[in-house]
Amino acid sequence: MTPSDNHEQALSAAMGGEAGKEPGEEKDKKDIARGAGANFAGFLVRLGSRLPFLFLAVALFGNELYGRYNYTITTIEIAAAFATFGLKRSLFKFIHDRAYAKLYCPEQVILTALCWSLTVGGILTALLIFSADFLAEIFDYPQMVTGLKTLAPILLVITSVDVLLSGTRATRKMRYEVWSRSIVEPYVLLGSMLLFYALGYHEYGLLMAYAVALFSALAVALWGLFNLYSLKSFLSARPCPRLILKIANFSAPTAFHDMALLIFMRMDIFTVKFFFSEAVLGVYTIAQQFATSVEKIYQSFYPILAPVMSSSLVRRDYPRVERHMVMVSRWILMVQCLIVVWSGFYGEAVIAAVANGDTQTGILAMGGTILLMLMIGETINGGFGTSDLPLIYRNPLYNPAISLMMIPLYVLMAWIFTQLFGMDASGVALALMLTYMTMNAIRLYLIRRLFGIRMFSAKLFKVPFAALICSGIFYQALNFIPLDLIHGWGVFLGIPLLIFLYGASLILIGLEPEDKEKLRARLGGKRAAQQAG
Repeated sequence: MTPSDNHEQALSAAMGGEAGKEPGEEKDKKDIARGAGANFAGFLVRLGSRLPFLFLAVALFGNELYGRYNYTITTIEIAAAFATFGLKRSLFKFIHDRAYAKLYCPEQVILTALCWSLTVGGILTALLIFSADFLAEIFDYPQMVTGLKTLAPILLVITSVDVLLSGTRATRKMRYEVWSRSIVEPYVLLGSMLLFYALGYHEYGLLMAYAVALFSALAVALWGLFNLYSLKSFLSARPCPRLILKIANFSAPTAFHDMALLIFMRMDIFTVKFFFSEAVLGVYTIAQQFATSVEKIYQSFYPILAPVMSSSLVRRDYPRVERHMVMVSRWILMVQCLIVVWSGFYGEAVIAAVANGDTQTGILAMGGTILLMLMIGETINGGFGTSDLPLIYRNPLYNPAISLMMIPLYVLMAWIFTQLFGMDASGVALALMLTYMTMNAIRLYLIRRLFGIRMFSAKLFKVPFAALICSGIFYQALNFIPLDLIHGWGVFLGIPLLIFLYGASLILIGLEPEDKEKLRARLGGKRAAQQAG
């Protein structure tokens, strides 16, 4: 038996299969459901720290410093997205593809990828430090220079965490991703923020807490990697220059795609600061932080969906890929649409609860509109965002080309809405929402032409239709019930009522017969277990 056979057996065992056998479709579905469920549970745990962090960060540091914090870390994270070089998705090819498995063990692949990512990250860190003054001059934001220059090296930590956790996900084990990203990082961020504020670091306490949280996440990622792979193999492995060239060549388009995607996903921060005040930026970032809850739902599926789909894409089993994509998109939309409906009715009240007490009423109303538009945009991108995965394997240039086209389109729309039409910062959010729609429409057209994958399915659109029905019923309830369900104590009746109406609409309209059958079977199984007990 060759060394490559040993590594293939080890990786297959870690994935729960047998060497030389591809996982069955039912196992794929179970792995997706199990991995996404673990990651979504992690998201809920993360939300338990994220909401207190958001409230306390604004209350302790103010809208302006909170906006500056988001501006700084957004700049660094855009650079980190490129430094990771698309390896969060493309790394699986070099671990799972048998052509590479015969030549390189998984430990050598991960180590080589990490070295390449850190090399790119080192170059970008230097560029950030030397260009900080130039960026401050462009956006008329001199206050951000010191924080950006000091925090820039944390880029290397971000990209290390991303690459190492991709290595753990290659085994279809999500626990370390959940521990690192959803438990350790957010709760350390919250605790560190409170500690640094108590110690008197009022101006830079948020940035310092961010750095501590990332180092903690890195420690967990290393722990997971050494639990899943052989430490001895890591110590004996050496980065391979030839493999670096192959990784760089295959992953470069995905790297540009990730960076371009993150640029226009976060360019609204720069656009708002360019056209509006720091106070408006602070309210916008509050809305954006809530909107990321929808983004995280989609991201809960992506880490496990990528390695599962990669094997089907390598075998060109496109009908199987389509079934996975439609299934996952429906699951994503079922959760996301509820949050969109909630933000439509409670968005302004939430922004008012978080923002400073002296924030103008007009800005709070604007914040509610921004939140709704961002939520809709993230839902569109979440429900159909998996369409970028097949394109990576057909031609890695498709995704970056689409993303790069979206950046000038987004900037143009933002300028038209805010400067020609005279809209406030909600025009920036509207531009982002329309850009998401355009980008995903192009992707869906391409995967239909190239692979025959059809995402425009009644199974998908029944979910948002159920959300619209729920919204109409709840709106009528607001007029008939003699109690304010949006503010004050009425919220404790309004939100449960909204969730009940959404669930009922989903069961009656949004679920497929097989979904209802599974639901009845599960409920019947629970009743039988209770009666037996």
